[in-house]
Amino acid sequence: MLKLKTRNKKKKNIKFLSFEFRVLDLFRVSDLGFRVFGRFVTFCFFILIASLNAWAAPEISLPAGREYDLGNLEEGELYQRAFTIANSGDKPLEVKVVRVGCGCTTILYPKKKLEIAAGGSIEARFSFNTEGMEGDETKYIYIESNDPETPLLKLKLTTQVQRKQSAAIKRFLSWGLLTVAGAGLIDGINPCAFTVLVFFISFLNFVGYRKRELLVLGIVFILAVFLTYILLGLGLFKFIQSLESFTLLSKIIYLGTASLAVILGIYSLYDWYIYRKTGNPEDVKLRLPDFIKRKIHKTIQGASRNKKKTLLELAGAVFLSGFIVSLLESVCTGQTYIPTIAYVFRDPGLRMHALGYLVLYNLMFILPLVIILIAGLAGVGSEAFSKLIRRHLGVVKLLTAALFFFLGILLFIAKG
Repeated sequence: MLKLKTRNKKKKNIKFLSFEFRVLDLFRVSDLGFRVFGRFVTFCFFILIASLNAWAAPEISLPAGREYDLGNLEEGELYQRAFTIANSGDKPLEVKVVRVGCGCTTILYPKKKLEIAAGGSIEARFSFNTEGMEGDETKYIYIESNDPETPLLKLKLTTQVQRKQSAAIKRFLSWGLLTVAGAGLIDGINPCAFTVLVFFISFLNFVGYRKRELLVLGIVFILAVFLTYILLGLGLFKFIQSLESFTLLSKIIYLGTASLAVILGIYSLYDWYIYRKTGNPEDVKLRLPDFIKRKIHKTIQGASRNKKKTLLELAGAVFLSGFIVSLLESVCTGQTYIPTIAYVFRDPGLRMHALGYLVLYNLMFILPLVIILIAGLAGVGSEAFSKLIRRHLGVVKLLTAALFFFLGILLFIAKG
């Protein structure tokens, strides 16, 4: 009985040991698989960590919004304002505040690229110059960053600018009318413009046109001159208007024009002195170059030589020639026109008045041409006109010099 129990116990021990060895053998056989599996798990872990790190990124935001209302401001003042730039992301944000297309805005801080920690923020400061502004104004500040979603953020600035009714503006309104009218009239009696129409009327008489045809073609020619100078003035107006956003450049242009006016005034005085001494109009400096004068004469002759054309065809040809001639003679007449336009449009608050002044200037400019046309129809010859020009050329040069000095001083005062 005892032997049987001992035998059975030995059999159980043998079975257990056999099972244990089989399990150990299984683990030995599968050891390679465990190693492969372990490496796979480690690889997946590192991929997960890398992915989480890749998802973390800086994120730029403006807590107050992307539109900044500066409120009601006064023209001609320098204001300082600030706004907050925040980093809503999980990584450091690199930012650089820049301004584009507006010389009225200057960034005070930050002046160079800086870093904002995750969850942090900075206060950016800028100055805003309202010189030359009026009414509703919209400007922009641009912010560069390393935010992958928003590398360039635009902050919109809006404001309502009220103009000051200064004594200078009131003076301009009171005597600006007389100044512009006088400038247009002096430019109109400028020999550059005067002699062109004299040649035109004389040539029509030479070809043999009747008075009715002379009247129609003369009016068409003068109308072409008037419209051409209006268009030139509007073009200059648009150019000056486009400079308003660039305060420094605008000031440089105005001061350059003022300097030009003073230089032309000196040349006009020189012409007066030389003409008084020699009596020869060819000795003056400020006149149409000979090659442009020949081109003008050729243009007029080509437009009106053919008498076989109908009056309507002649009028069209004369209108075109008047346009071309006006552009050519603007080399000379523009010497007065440009400083006057700069003077008229120097204050954006007077734009509506300035447009009226532009029309007034050109009406006064063509007034001497209308008088010449009427005198030509009455039988006054080109010799009489030539004598009139020679007799009063010195006075015209003195008046022109005074006008140049006056406009130059006004522009220096306005933008100095």
